[in-house]
Amino acid sequence: MSEEAPRPAPARHRILVVDDERQTVSAVKHLLRRKYKVLGATRAQEALELLDQEPVSVVLCDQRMPEMTGDAFFAEARRRHPNTIRILITAYADIQALVRSINNGHIFGYVAKPWSPEELEHMVARAIEHWDVSELNRRMTRELADANQLLQKANDELKAFTHVVAHDLKEPLRTIAAYTQFMRGDLDPPLQPEGLHYLDGIQRCAEHLFRLIDDLMRFTEIDHIERALEPTELRYVVGKALEMLEGAVRDRGAEVQVADDLPVVQGDAGRLVLLFQNLISNGLKFNQSDPPRVEVGVVPGEGDTVEVFVRDNGIGIHHDYQQQIFEIFERLHARTEYPGTGAGLAIVRRIVELHGGAVVVESAPGNGSTFRLTLRRADAPR
Repeated sequence: MSEEAPRPAPARHRILVVDDERQTVSAVKHLLRRKYKVLGATRAQEALELLDQEPVSVVLCDQRMPEMTGDAFFAEARRRHPNTIRILITAYADIQALVRSINNGHIFGYVAKPWSPEELEHMVARAIEHWDVSELNRRMTRELADANQLLQKANDELKAFTHVVAHDLKEPLRTIAAYTQFMRGDLDPPLQPEGLHYLDGIQRCAEHLFRLIDDLMRFTEIDHIERALEPTELRYVVGKALEMLEGAVRDRGAEVQVADDLPVVQGDAGRLVLLFQNLISNGLKFNQSDPPRVEVGVVPGEGDTVEVFVRDNGIGIHHDYQQQIFEIFERLHARTEYPGTGAGLAIVRRIVELHGGAVVVESAPGNGSTFRLTLRRADAPR
């Protein structure tokens, strides 16, 4: 059952007393009148109408009502106004009625007849405190939902803007690349070495901008991963990533070792291929060893999560920069030393987070790097 639509909280808490004996209603109203606005009803239907008309914080109801018992009234009151705090008043030890009130009406508490003023005031005060805390939680939840809705709208607008900007940027870049090719081969007389050197610089800048735009688009599209993750074999995922990196592995004469016991996880295969492609590619790129080595394995363990690692014998990362590397477009080296845009590890972290996991790095300069990923097993509760 959905929560009732929020109604403005009363400036002074309203208490509703329901009892077929008018004297009891009058006595409770007189007792609580100084702190609260107290409403009274001698019939269940009258009480329900009052609940529909005015916001009520706490309702007290006698169990022995002629038209409708207290537990039945509370069940209906809960259906209509689930936020109202409910207190049962019972004149005899009817344990079954109390059980029904708890199960069906979800009462906050009960007061036995004959009640004492101190006991009744204490029970109502506790109920009001509970209502105040619950109302604060409801208000914060509504505000958070509104903020999330605005954030989602902003994200959607940013994604649309990014697509438009990327398209508008790529068109002139294609024109620049085309003209550099024309000037390189079709001019008569041909360009001198100095002119060709300038054209090479223009071509390199255009290619870098293309990669930058592609990485930005890839990063913004990651958030739109389908939340319905399915069992995914990491052995298959890593194999597909290595197919994409076959040329780089061959050119570097690299050794890539993949464990046979990689687990099956809850995942999106396409995004996980991109994740391992970035990690393995970094292990090859930032590596001066001969030969470069990359190992993909799993840490033995039990539970709903599994830890997978990607380890290399590369140049390593200083401790001071091990968080910085996961930020978008953060680079620790000049492009002349190591090509790329600096988006790879930001993409890795975002993919892991969208799978409900985390990524950390263990590294030291000259001693390689180990990236540890936490993912959920395929048979773990969703």
